[in-house]
Amino acid sequence: MTRRLLLVPLDERPVNTRYPQMLAKIAGADLVLPPVDIRGDLKKPADLHALWAWLRETAPKVDTAVISTDMAGYGNLISSRITSEPSCEILSRLNGLKDLPCPVYAFSVLTRIPNANDCVEEPLYWCEYGKKFAAYSKLVHMCASGGDHPELKRLRRELPEELRADWLTRRLRNHAVILGVIEMAARDDVASLSITSDDTAKWGLSTREGDWLDSWIRLDFARLGSKVRMYPGADEVGSALVARVLARGRRFHARIAYAVSEHANLIAPYEDRRVHETVVAQLDACGCEVVGDRDKCDFVLAVATPSPRLCDWRAEFLESDREQRGAVYSRFLAALGSTAGQGVPVALADVAYPNGADPVLAERLFTSNSPMSPNDLIAYGAWNTAGNTIGVVVAQAVCSLVGPSNPDADNARRLFLAHRFIEDYVYQSIVRRQARAHAQELWGCGDPSPKDPNEIAEITGWVESRLLEELSRLQGIGIAPRVRMTPGSTRLPWRRLFEVDFDLEAAPV
Repeated sequence: MTRRLLLVPLDERPVNTRYPQMLAKIAGADLVLPPVDIRGDLKKPADLHALWAWLRETAPKVDTAVISTDMAGYGNLISSRITSEPSCEILSRLNGLKDLPCPVYAFSVLTRIPNANDCVEEPLYWCEYGKKFAAYSKLVHMCASGGDHPELKRLRRELPEELRADWLTRRLRNHAVILGVIEMAARDDVASLSITSDDTAKWGLSTREGDWLDSWIRLDFARLGSKVRMYPGADEVGSALVARVLARGRRFHARIAYAVSEHANLIAPYEDRRVHETVVAQLDACGCEVVGDRDKCDFVLAVATPSPRLCDWRAEFLESDREQRGAVYSRFLAALGSTAGQGVPVALADVAYPNGADPVLAERLFTSNSPMSPNDLIAYGAWNTAGNTIGVVVAQAVCSLVGPSNPDADNARRLFLAHRFIEDYVYQSIVRRQARAHAQELWGCGDPSPKDPNEIAEITGWVESRLLEELSRLQGIGIAPRVRMTPGSTRLPWRRLFEVDFDLEAAPV
């Protein structure tokens, strides 16, 4: 019997909607989402009245509900950062979770503090004061145990008092809301709760707030410690929880293989703990547990560990990275090829750099003579933060392991794997950089105007032509066979070049 789940996603972007839906198909399940026209768009929140009406109508027809408290409470993730609604109103909505007639797997995101003067996803004053707020947050946390800092005094003078009060009040509101959801977990109103931290760091108010929340979880509540999880992540959580639910309580055993074992102790960009801790947390989030190097396992999670540069990749890194890691990656892929040859499934998470595949690894993996054929991977990812990548890779592996062996599921596996190759490697590591340069030549800006449909259509068509060229190149050497891109399906979800979406379909044999 086909399992049926519902998902209230973090927001309307494909990473939060299409990914979980495609993964559910791999597992032979049916995942239903709120209608497109009520999901919201960027800073426009979801229609909360319609969303809750849909939720109450749909919940009796599914086995399990996976619910973002940010969308169900605020309207979406961005609204949780910019709305001025008080905590009592948000919690009043979320109180409806306890009345749903199916198990609820809830997830909440600690509000991020991006270090950039950019207000696309933040309050409007972030355009002018974003970097100062990020520095202020870091120093407040560092000085929390006593003392002061000259730079902190300067920032207090330079940040308008009314803006600091507004921002801190929103953070207080969101903290209170998450405490309220923890109480729901303690009262068994939700079956499971994941609290994740988006774009975090070792020092900052997000980390400090996470420590406060964790102090409650670690107290001697009955079962609370096993029901509530805290770890870095955001956009992958829906996929991870869908995989966990579809695993039906089975704990898959995973062996971890790091490209550079000592680099597993590095803290990846936009995170607050060692990458090994993130790996273990993401495996647990998907219902997996770690086993030793010599133990029997269900799959191997191979991790291309963070570069010690701890930043986004830049073109000037290529030659020195080839010298430093080229041979390392060749041995890494040879070992993975040997593992796959012994019948052990291999999932590869590339977190060497955020926001795309490491070109040095990719030029050894995506080649006709690679010792580890990309087609033989059970899962692959290289997008955004380390937690985003690892979470979706593990979710893909779990869904593949629990999925049936039939043409529909096999086709879903092939399409999602090809989607990852094209999006995480081709687009994020090759085409996106070219598209920004092309947009700069056309309009003097690295993105189209979000309000100009002609600019968006022009750059989207250009991107699709390059994706088709690169897909043809890969298929010429046998990678991603029997798939094709649906003509005219390429989209820029938030009318910017940071992310892309497109449709793939099975090609005739």
